[in-house]
Amino acid sequence: MAIIVISLDGVGDKEFEKLAQDKENYPNIAKFMEHSVYKGGQKSIFVSNTQPTHTTISTGKLPSEHKIISNKRKVNSIRWSKRAKYINAETIWEAVHRNHMTTAAIFWPVTCGAKIKWNIPGMCIGSRLLQLRMLIKHGWRLIGISQRGAVQTLDNFAAAVSSELLRTRTPDLTLIHLLVYDSTRHKVGGASEELDVARKSLDKNLGKILRAAGERTVLICADHSHLDVEQTVDLRKIFGEELYEQCGGSAFFKKKTEGVENYPWFGRFLTQEEMKVSGYSEFAYCGIAAKKGYEFSKTAYKSNHGYPTDYENYNVFYAIRGAKTNAKANYGDIRDIAGIILKELGIDEWKLPTTKSE
Repeated sequence: MAIIVISLDGVGDKEFEKLAQDKENYPNIAKFMEHSVYKGGQKSIFVSNTQPTHTTISTGKLPSEHKIISNKRKVNSIRWSKRAKYINAETIWEAVHRNHMTTAAIFWPVTCGAKIKWNIPGMCIGSRLLQLRMLIKHGWRLIGISQRGAVQTLDNFAAAVSSELLRTRTPDLTLIHLLVYDSTRHKVGGASEELDVARKSLDKNLGKILRAAGERTVLICADHSHLDVEQTVDLRKIFGEELYEQCGGSAFFKKKTEGVENYPWFGRFLTQEEMKVSGYSEFAYCGIAAKKGYEFSKTAYKSNHGYPTDYENYNVFYAIRGAKTNAKANYGDIRDIAGIILKELGIDEWKLPTTKSE
């Protein structure tokens, strides 16, 4: 048994369903939807940003448990993302390795230094000989990487490398991360011709991977959705050192901040449960959610994520083609994906989380 997992960064369930209905422009997504078991209306995990959510997909654990709570490499003096050694739970690739099977990963978040046989984790050390060989063979696809279409270029490279690996190797688990939709929507928002170009690029690269996958089981999922932004607020300019971190659709404070609820961009205070599952209760006094149409960021975006998972039109999905098992969904959120992956590979048990040191 083998399974290929493809993460479409930032593609919410309504967006995926819309693309699947347009066979003319998105034939590969439409065909996949026709032959898959689809679960929309799923919840992401708070904070709904790329590194924490992908680590939840990789572990089946909440950010408070796996400890990757931020997209940033460092907040204050604490390291969060990029390197797999900071994950405080057994990952799906470790479970696969423990069961004497092999893994491959292309641009999958938080896999730098991971125990993955064929690993290209982006701008970080992975399988060095593989990285060198793929750069020699497919590096021409990265020409223009410094231009506006850089992430589309990265996806082209990821699809070419993934397709070759699937045709020439036999990984039991393959993890692939496609970024073009998320990156483009950040820049241009949800109603833009440029986003249409990104959607078509996503469909084209997805088709290339699916053809290389052949009859193997394929699971496509999203890590978080997107909400369009009308105004960016940099809370550091207002609150200075009282701010712990701003995360797009949410922000966290080191201490009680008087009058924050009186600002027009204030949505609500985060609940105790949201503070807990996010992992920020260990470091921050309280948190707030941005009102729809606003974001908390140093960089101005046209669309963003990081919002609480109960916001309207903010759900995600997974769809699986060719599954040989009927894995039970326990949570109705992206924690279920890890269990489904392992069940498909015949792995029934996780190891208990272990604290990993630097």
